[in-house]
Amino acid sequence: MLTPLEVVQASAEYWVGAVRFNNALVLVAYTTLYYDYLLTFSDEVEYFWKSANLSIISVLFVVNRYLGLLGPLPLILEYFVDLPEHTYTYHQAYALASQGIVAVMLVIRTYALYNRSRRILVILLGTHVSGALVCLVAIVVNVSPVKTVTPLPFKYTACDLSLTNNQATHLVIAWGAMLWFDTTIFLLTLTQALRMRRYFPGGLLEVMLRDGTLYYGFMVAANVSNIITFMITRTNSPLKGMDTTLANVLSTTLTSRLILNLRNPELQNPRQSRENDLMSVWDSSTAAPAIATTAVTYNCIFADGETHISEVDRV
Repeated sequence: MLTPLEVVQASAEYWVGAVRFNNALVLVAYTTLYYDYLLTFSDEVEYFWKSANLSIISVLFVVNRYLGLLGPLPLILEYFVDLPEHTYTYHQAYALASQGIVAVMLVIRTYALYNRSRRILVILLGTHVSGALVCLVAIVVNVSPVKTVTPLPFKYTACDLSLTNNQATHLVIAWGAMLWFDTTIFLLTLTQALRMRRYFPGGLLEVMLRDGTLYYGFMVAANVSNIITFMITRTNSPLKGMDTTLANVLSTTLTSRLILNLRNPELQNPRQSRENDLMSVWDSSTAAPAIATTAVTYNCIFADGETHISEVDRV
């Protein structure tokens, strides 16, 4: 049987190890964020700033890109500097804002891919709104960690981000709703890309399918691992939700990549030279001539942030 001193020592060792491991994951996440920005800055200047037209998606891209870069600065201090615990409120607000912006961009991207289909728009908005409401309710009715006092047998002066099992359950529901939304976006993108790739082999559609698959794969891995940490770690542990920061960073970074890759002609199939001249599905006003196939001819127009594909006479 452990003596009281040994109990305190074991508890302190676990707590210190958990905090250090959590902080290490945070460092990995923010290193990835800023390193990827440096890698893609030249592409951003070349394929976005030199040719960008003012549109909803261009504004969202800038907000997502630079909110993702500047917004985490207070969060970095939260992890590595002794700050008041009410900064956790900013942490939650920032996470909701960044995830909301990403969701809107994914809705517009999928809506454009389906040629402004109202049926698809209803599915997307229904999924997005219902998922957002689930997240909001799960967070609002949850007890804030700021109001929770973790009983520790030793003095700990840094910001306490530990969660109880009940708090973690509410956050599991919120992250599950986001996973449901990502799954819907991926399935819609996969279905449309596979349906149309025989008419447009390579080029924009292949880039959208590849990037959509990679985005979904990374986000599923991040979200599922985060949900698991909420469920299996012991109550009042700093390890609950330790992948939250990494998941938010991946979401912001990969969404920026989705748009930049659509503008990069080097990533598209060189056989589709006429299609590769299109700047993006978002805000280009260039119209491609009719593209002939052995069975039917299609006209593909990318204008005002939308994709229009229609059948025309044979050529």
